[in-house]
Amino acid sequence: MILCFWNALGFSQNTIPSEKLDSNTWEIDNYLGFDNQKNQYGIKNNVIIKGSTTNFEYKNIGLGKITNIDFQNPLQIIVFYKDFNTVVLLDNQLNEIKRIDFNLNPELIQLEAVGLSAQNQLWIYDGITNKIGLYNITNDYLKWISTPIKRVLKNYFSDYTFFYWTDTTNQLFSSTIYGTVNTLGTVPKHDKMQLLSNSTALYLHENEVYFYEITKERSSKIKLTENFVGNFFFKDGILAIFTQNIITNYKLILP
Repeated sequence: MILCFWNALGFSQNTIPSEKLDSNTWEIDNYLGFDNQKNQYGIKNNVIIKGSTTNFEYKNIGLGKITNIDFQNPLQIIVFYKDFNTVVLLDNQLNEIKRIDFNLNPELIQLEAVGLSAQNQLWIYDGITNKIGLYNITNDYLKWISTPIKRVLKNYFSDYTFFYWTDTTNQLFSSTIYGTVNTLGTVPKHDKMQLLSNSTALYLHENEVYFYEITKERSSKIKLTENFVGNFFFKDGILAIFTQNIITNYKLILP
């Protein structure tokens, strides 16, 4: 998984306290987050690193720069290489188990977004037709589930049952696996965003992390000790802040 957006919405003065738990050093270029087994994921020199009791790595120089990684299922990690229109599936030790080259698809497709969906499927967004589709990993069958999206996709998020995206006007939308599209609201200007549900998100802006209530268009600043935040990830009540090769974990109770 992804993802970032922005708009000139007003911010409330609310703050949300956090409790600092611990800090760990990890020399990587980009911190991605952690899975439900507390394994950490990062990228260094375009190499995926999974940090656990034993470190695992995956690199594929031939496919260019990594565009996105979806590790919501640690047993089936999805790696997207946009420049080569290719998706790679990895197991929990970062061994390659399948490669899907969409350049070989009978129908011309230009991947702009990829994420893991339910029932052994991938969400895909095609930049040529501006349609959302589901690609079955088992039988390599692709079906389109949406009509063309009117505005250009700017950023995206996904889970097993929903594909979320923002357009160039910073409107947030969702699609079900059946192609039902809903408008969720407007998202604020940000450097990075993590969608928590269809009504809440966390986002980073000017070295501050905020909790955002989408329907209320209300932001609350998370109280942290860091003066600089390079990246963040939230899961199961733990907010991980990455800055200058240090991961600091906070306990965070959200409204």
